[in-house]
Amino acid sequence: MRTTFMAFSAALVVVILSGCLEPKDFEVRKVGIGDLRQLGTAEAAVGVDLSLYNPNGYKVGIDASHLGLWLAGDSVGRLVFAEGEELSRKAEATIRLDAVLDSKRFGDVLSRHWLEFMVQGAPIRVEGWVEGSALGVRRTLQIRHEQRIGILN
Repeated sequence: MRTTFMAFSAALVVVILSGCLEPKDFEVRKVGIGDLRQLGTAEAAVGVDLSLYNPNGYKVGIDASHLGLWLAGDSVGRLVFAEGEELSRKAEATIRLDAVLDSKRFGDVLSRHWLEFMVQGAPIRVEGWVEGSALGVRRTLQIRHEQRIGILN
């Protein structure tokens, strides 16, 4: 009888904890374009500051990601997290990602929309997924964020 009660109690604790550990998606709070490197080559590198909020009550490690970068609705590159990146529990962190741009597409978009970008800012979108793990649980979290980045301050 006691063994059955202990087994039932352990199962109940596991069910309750698994419900509490259901990861919530990260929130993208802000995107900023940092330094531009290697412009004019086939693939330009751009530093992108991505401000993420982890709403979970535990630290989440980033295992893999696939994030695209769009400028004025055109796909211009991809973002890459550094290996071993972690987000603290219930905290916002600004993470520097490397964006690898297709220089030709990036240049085409800039030439078509330069006046709009100067006046209204550049409309960017980050979209894709991030795979994270915490306490032995892995989950793929969806990311989608749009905003305008001012060119002139």
